[in-house]
Amino acid sequence: MSGTDDNHAAPAATGPSNTPGLTLMTPAMKRSARKVDPTNPSDAALIAAATKAGAEIYDSDAEDLPGLVNGTNKPQLFRNVSWGPAATDYSDDFPIHPEFSQFVPGRWERMPDGTVVDQKSKLIVKFTDKKGNKRIFANPPPKDWNNQEAITALNKRTVQQVRRNTDVRFREVVSAYVAPERRWILANLTDGKPAAGWKRFVEQFNNKFAGRLLPGQDKVRPVRTHSSLTKEVERFGPEFYSKGQIPPSRS
Repeated sequence: MSGTDDNHAAPAATGPSNTPGLTLMTPAMKRSARKVDPTNPSDAALIAAATKAGAEIYDSDAEDLPGLVNGTNKPQLFRNVSWGPAATDYSDDFPIHPEFSQFVPGRWERMPDGTVVDQKSKLIVKFTDKKGNKRIFANPPPKDWNNQEAITALNKRTVQQVRRNTDVRFREVVSAYVAPERRWILANLTDGKPAAGWKRFVEQFNNKFAGRLLPGQDKVRPVRTHSSLTKEVERFGPEFYSKGQIPPSRS
């Protein structure tokens, strides 16, 4: 089995829930708090005491299979591994409402109780779909667990698998504009409006910031819509932007 989705479905013991639109929120812990630094002595001690996910998922030390991994838009970022028995084990629990905390950069993730877990164990996603079938998705591991682009792609892939096949819905936390973004907005407004028009304004803003990790931030900047940018300017224009000032930001 390669790093692609396992599309085989087995009948589940119980049918899907009738509860529509269940929303699965992001973890209570902030993303920065869940990141683990192996170079930090206290974090290194936690890693040493933790259990590494083993070959039942895939053999981390084995050579990759030939060719690029299938089923992902950025195959160059991921390993093409030979999956272990966990990827075809239908005897496990297959929840109707699967829980999923998004991956963070690094192999390890800090938990609310202070321990750390191996994120390798999260690569195989199992749940009961809306039709009552057991589903297994084996998501390829990043070549570099610290590569933000790979982690972002992995999160999007996993969220899509859950959203398309269950009643669970993920609600993104809205990211407030930060100081560098607001300085750019101020510099590109003339008399309170974009000098080159809103369409060009939105394009230029996203070309400048979308997908970038800014200093002092713990996640990449989101793509902003026309609606988001107009609301930002309309909300803070009279008090700040029109006076040559930027609104207060956390950074």
